[in-house]
Amino acid sequence: FEFGSSRPTGALLMSLADPGARATHASVSGWWQGRPFRQYLPLSEFSRLQLAGGDQVVFTADSRAGTIMVEAQGAILGASRFPMPNGARLREVLSFISVDPERADLGGIHIKRASTARQQKKSIADALNRLEHDAYTATSSSNDEAQIRAREAEMLSSFIQRAKEVEPEGIVVVGGGGGPADIALEDGDVIVIPEKSDVVLISGEVLMPQAVVWSRKASLDDYIERAGGFGNRADKNNILAVRTNGEVVPRPKNILPGDQILVLPRVDAKNMQALKEVSQILYQIAVAAKVILAL
Repeated sequence: FEFGSSRPTGALLMSLADPGARATHASVSGWWQGRPFRQYLPLSEFSRLQLAGGDQVVFTADSRAGTIMVEAQGAILGASRFPMPNGARLREVLSFISVDPERADLGGIHIKRASTARQQKKSIADALNRLEHDAYTATSSSNDEAQIRAREAEMLSSFIQRAKEVEPEGIVVVGGGGGPADIALEDGDVIVIPEKSDVVLISGEVLMPQAVVWSRKASLDDYIERAGGFGNRADKNNILAVRTNGEVVPRPKNILPGDQILVLPRVDAKNMQALKEVSQILYQIAVAAKVILAL
């Protein structure tokens, strides 16, 4: 269709093209501000869209059973919700997402998935239940030992309650050397395309948690020094770096732009009988929720 110098709306195009009663969505591709773009919209949203010369529109019927809804967040342009057929894969949806190449960190693409978050939550809950059981069923051979165990149980009870309130993010790492893995998507998946960042965030058991500008020459220890150094309860051998793609790297050799450095707390072996279990739970929570809990 030709419209001269005017910019028609999707509603006008539909009145002329007559896509049919079964059509539910429109795929629009073209150029915007000198960059290619592609959008996948319900007809209700497409009707309000202004089209430009050279745009290509394909009408589809996508309301059948088995349709999933996928969301995009981050450095994106245009539509953020995409109804897709069951079994749709990541790269197919990425082809519909318009991004700002100046802002988007394409190497940091990852997925937030509800089913993964539930699995992480259950795994943490199971570990907490075992810890709670061990704390309250441990026997003591003397009055002094009984008092120590009672204090430990009280401290563990507070820790367990706080740990149960942590909500995992459900991050699925899809990045790799050849681009994101083309995995099958689930209903409710959120595709995150983070913005490029020149900042490194340092948190956890440091004196002054803060964000600092990334430097190619700076080491992990340099960043910790910029945050005031280790706190009194820091476990200097248990440091994690969370990459922009969601990957968690223990004590990394190199720090990358956008990394989040997490310094985990030390568990006092003299007062804590359940040392191994608590340390493992702290690690699980840090990986699943990017949160550092203290005892």
